[in-house]
Amino acid sequence: MTESDSDLEDPRLEDFVAEFLAARSGGSTTYEPREDSFLVLEVLAESRLHGRRVLDVGTGSGILAVYCARKGATVTATDIDINATKALELTADKLGISIKLIACDLFSKVHGLFDIVVFNPPYLPSSTIDDRTVDGGEQGREIIDRFLYDLTQHLSDNGIGLVVLSSYNEPAQLAARHPDLTFRTLRERSLFFEKLRVLEVRARRGR
Repeated sequence: MTESDSDLEDPRLEDFVAEFLAARSGGSTTYEPREDSFLVLEVLAESRLHGRRVLDVGTGSGILAVYCARKGATVTATDIDINATKALELTADKLGISIKLIACDLFSKVHGLFDIVVFNPPYLPSSTIDDRTVDGGEQGREIIDRFLYDLTQHLSDNGIGLVVLSSYNEPAQLAARHPDLTFRTLRERSLFFEKLRVLEVRARRGR
């Protein structure tokens, strides 16, 4: 376990993270689970997942997709990096779970509706997107905004999005930029120079 794992509030999540990391052993070069992933895990651990349709956009390490599948969800996971989807396929096989994998940019090859759409995006401010795992473009919001513009097209009735945001992204401005959506903070954690939040996103009713 790493120092980051000790921040998890639920010992059962620590056990899951250890099992997941062991299944990923062998030199994977994809995004490693960090504080942002663990914060979403805590939210998912409090959510009803069994029997629900879950889409993990930009799955990265795949830890969120694997957790949802382990809890009985029907899971689709996407990533623009085909190496990430290949690595996740191997991990899922080792753990004996089934995940539908799609190599694509955000929703570009996704069809169907989902009860929960999870997105742990690259959110660091950057003038150029050189590292797709962390660079989020101008104010770190370029990729987040693209995701939010298309989210409602993929939500079932009463479906929700779960999105990670940093204080770098000026989350207070979200409502103005996306008036068709509502936002609610489910969990937050302060780090050295920023605060991370997991937001619940819903389609605004009556529009």
